[in-house]
Amino acid sequence: MATHFEPVSNVASLSLDFVVVGGGLGGFSVAHMLCQAGHKVRVLEKLPGLGTPAGGLRVPPNLSKILKRWVGEEELRKTAVLNVSTPWWDLHTGERMGAAAWRQDVMSETGGDFLMMAHEDVHRMVHRLAVASGAKVDFGATVVEVTPGEPRPSVTLASGEVITADIVIGADGPRSLVRKVVLGEEDDPRPEGVTVFGAVVPASYMLNDPELHHWITAQEVKVFLSSSIVSSYSIASHNEFALTIHWPDEEAGTPEDAAESWYEIVPTNILNLDSLAPLFQRMVKGASCLYRTRSMVRDDIDYWIHESERIVLLGEAAHPWVPGVSHCTSMAVEDAVVLGTLFSHLSSEDQIPRFLYAYEEMRQGRTTQVRERDVSNAAFLRMPPGPEKDARNADFRQARGEWDDGALKTEFEGLFELFGYDAYDAAEEWWVSWGRYNNNNGGGNDESNRPLSEMQFSFASMSVHQEGRDE
Repeated sequence: MATHFEPVSNVASLSLDFVVVGGGLGGFSVAHMLCQAGHKVRVLEKLPGLGTPAGGLRVPPNLSKILKRWVGEEELRKTAVLNVSTPWWDLHTGERMGAAAWRQDVMSETGGDFLMMAHEDVHRMVHRLAVASGAKVDFGATVVEVTPGEPRPSVTLASGEVITADIVIGADGPRSLVRKVVLGEEDDPRPEGVTVFGAVVPASYMLNDPELHHWITAQEVKVFLSSSIVSSYSIASHNEFALTIHWPDEEAGTPEDAAESWYEIVPTNILNLDSLAPLFQRMVKGASCLYRTRSMVRDDIDYWIHESERIVLLGEAAHPWVPGVSHCTSMAVEDAVVLGTLFSHLSSEDQIPRFLYAYEEMRQGRTTQVRERDVSNAAFLRMPPGPEKDARNADFRQARGEWDDGALKTEFEGLFELFGYDAYDAAEEWWVSWGRYNNNNGGGNDESNRPLSEMQFSFASMSVHQEGRDE
């Protein structure tokens, strides 16, 4: 199949060798961006290949606009399902309490659509892009050591092979080996008290159920609420139905040593569903198994760049996220776009630290803001029994299908600002406003050499992509 993508607007006059540790969505995305910018990239992934167990992926507009730019809308629609509504259901009674619509006139202002996709489809998509752009991808390549250099760092594989690069990017997830090198110490993850399960139900099962059959064709993310949260939606062009289940550890049968990984497979009967709505019970039983991961909490880190200024973190290696929520993947891909766009302007090795610190500061502010929104949203939806939950449910029942009704207005008032963010514009705006004034011969004006934190720079001033805008 032919791969279509829109190249970045600039190709670096100085080409570097990058090694990317981790071949997930963020790793392949940054490989694609950097290759398009004229750099050489080698991706090291410890898994043996593509096709590992995975469930669904919610693709908000800030991510879908990037994928559409890369592969074209027609290609994207081959596997995506448009999300036009989010209804809320009571997990115990099965009551449909209300819904809010993702109105097209509002979504068009963000420059993207809210899509629902299979994680595997997106993973294969960005892998194809990386390879087509020129990246070398090694599967079954386990990195056991990352060594800072003077200046070139190196990575050592379990096979004994040592690979040297100009820059090493740690895109190796929340349990990142590269983060340990950047920080100089192990992190200290703590259980959040929530286990997250993913599952996929075949369309044939849903179509044979008199109550569930129309769900497989619906263009909506159904959210079931109690002290747990379940998101469910059609994926793979309506051929599968995905579930993401956030369940209290004490009710999930989660052992103390449960893995923080999506690759642990457990039977569906590990969950006691007896007190829940019968239609929900039937939906879960349609899955052949569950993919389990444990949600862990880590302290934020102040820096993503090693002191050598040649090793940098990306995606969950830099900002671990609650698994299974809306913006985890979009933040990793945005990271990739910003880093790749900045390095498309590289003309001198003197610019490397400046570009890395610009990336760090831009992305730290954005990811902190969005993660706070995801955490706030989860708390809003997972309220314990009491007056606040009753008031929220009353607002759900009275909602007219708009996000600005009652309690929803406060909780979701910043949602479209998040969706409207354009990672390309963010990076280019920094370059136009600050980066290009850094003279390649070491001169430049004094203003351009100031740290970003001292500059008059804010996300509020960044451009928001709109339909019809000149690229």
